[in-house]
Amino acid sequence: MDLITLKHEKGLCFSVQVRGHKFRVDMPKESKGQDQGPSPADLLAASLGACMGMHMALYAQTAGLSCEGMEMNLVYNLVEELGRRRIQTITLDVSLPQDPGERGPALLRAAQNCIVRNTLEKGPVIDVEITTKNCSK
Repeated sequence: MDLITLKHEKGLCFSVQVRGHKFRVDMPKESKGQDQGPSPADLLAASLGACMGMHMALYAQTAGLSCEGMEMNLVYNLVEELGRRRIQTITLDVSLPQDPGERGPALLRAAQNCIVRNTLEKGPVIDVEITTKNCSK
């Protein structure tokens, strides 16, 4: 897998670099950020939507369906449980350029088989290691 590098910029803002792509992640101003980019929760939800959309597009290509102009709108809701916030629900509305007809259920199965959805359902093992840079004064 490709290395993803995150560097602290200022405040809560981080720059992210992966395979030559660079973008910023920050929190909205009402969450003590400067809104220099999407929040981590925004990116998680967007990753799910994009992954599901890509799987639908792959299926549509093999089934001879057009997905050109497909549009997806996604919203998520946060909940706090025992002092810990998490995304409770993600709702994805998909607008297709044509009626998939009898292929609709297969298109939905394709969306539900994306790697991000599978990962969220099972939950990955997350290993964090903290080191200190050698700094000369």
